[in-house]
Amino acid sequence: MEESITKIIENVISNKTYLSIAIAIIAFVIYKAIELTINKVLEKDLKVKKLDRKSRTVFTLFTNVIKYVVFVIAIVLILQIHGVNVNSLVAGLGLVSVIVGLAIQDPLKDIISGMNIVKDEYFAVGDSVRIDDIEGKVIEMGVRTTKIQDFKYGNILTIANRNISKAIKISHELYIDVPLSYEDDTKRLEEILRSAASNIEKLEEVEEATYIGIQQFADSCIIFKMKILCKPEYKLAIGRAANRIIKLELDMNGVSVPYPQLTIHQ
Repeated sequence: MEESITKIIENVISNKTYLSIAIAIIAFVIYKAIELTINKVLEKDLKVKKLDRKSRTVFTLFTNVIKYVVFVIAIVLILQIHGVNVNSLVAGLGLVSVIVGLAIQDPLKDIISGMNIVKDEYFAVGDSVRIDDIEGKVIEMGVRTTKIQDFKYGNILTIANRNISKAIKISHELYIDVPLSYEDDTKRLEEILRSAASNIEKLEEVEEATYIGIQQFADSCIIFKMKILCKPEYKLAIGRAANRIIKLELDMNGVSVPYPQLTIHQ
């Protein structure tokens, strides 16, 4: 009886299919364990905030790298179990290796670009950036792609890392130009704009609002400049609200925004 059980166990253990399944399960468990550990570290750091954005991004990128490494090792082990000589296979690929090389050219560029983005601190998860004509918040960085949620519509855009040659980090500064008439008293206008700045500063997402001075003497008006500090993702909404406050303040004081004028000499 014991011999029969021993033979059954040996058959099961020596069965290549079972071993392959076991390797696949072990690889999955290892990956999930690493992913869970990293996620716990990041969640705990949200409370103590010891890690900077670059470190958090590296952790996220490391998780993606581990996924590919574990996957490749599992495939190699399974091939060897089934009697495939991996070394000979790699050495004898010939034309196939060239085709595969061409096929993985773009993914390889994505991976290298992703590492450079982190190393050179182009941006990190949570940063607000402008890439080409897209402005948004970086919500995820992977080995091959970066995901950005745009400010205008909230769409999530996935960009291949190889296509990111430059990125502009958007500042917290928002500037508003206020065109006013040459005929109005300058000191009075400045007092009105300072009052408007005080009201703008009361908006929920505004950190600071100030009148900073005269920007330009234009053809038919003087351009006064306002400066507002707020998070980049709120700039559009804050800009609209600030314009409304400025217009209401001007209306209350009987000041009108001048129309463009054209002078014709005869």
